[in-house]
Amino acid sequence: MKRLIFSLMFVLIASLSFAQGPRMNFMDRPDFKKYEVVDSLPIERILVHFNKEYDGDVLIPLGDGDYMAPVPHKDNMIIRTTEDKTKAIVIYNSYCFGRHLEFNMEENERRITLWYKNGSTYCGYIYDKQYKICKYFESKKEFNNFMRYRFFRRNNFN
Repeated sequence: MKRLIFSLMFVLIASLSFAQGPRMNFMDRPDFKKYEVVDSLPIERILVHFNKEYDGDVLIPLGDGDYMAPVPHKDNMIIRTTEDKTKAIVIYNSYCFGRHLEFNMEENERRITLWYKNGSTYCGYIYDKQYKICKYFESKKEFNNFMRYRFFRRNNFN
């Protein structure tokens, strides 16, 4: 009986030790020390798509079944930027789900664009300051689709 218990105990220990694989690091971790400025971007609207036309005073129609809708509760997207505001990382995003990478940052008086490009990956966030809406994109086509709305075109902003 002792021999059986010891054998089972050694088999259990051996199987558990082989089950733990080496830790694999798929991405380089950003250096959080260089991101000194914390910025909170309020989110008040989201983009939604309906197959049918919707008539209501709550939604803002954008065309082709796309609408800007108010969010159920106001929330923020929190980013950390470098001192010169050329790089940024996303700390918290609730309504616009996306990747948490080390993004390049472009900011003007109308919007903040965070983008990342690497080999086959092109993604980022667009935040419109006037409408307080954020959109995550994963391709140049999605970025251009967002910018085609008359509300977000550069030439319509004064």
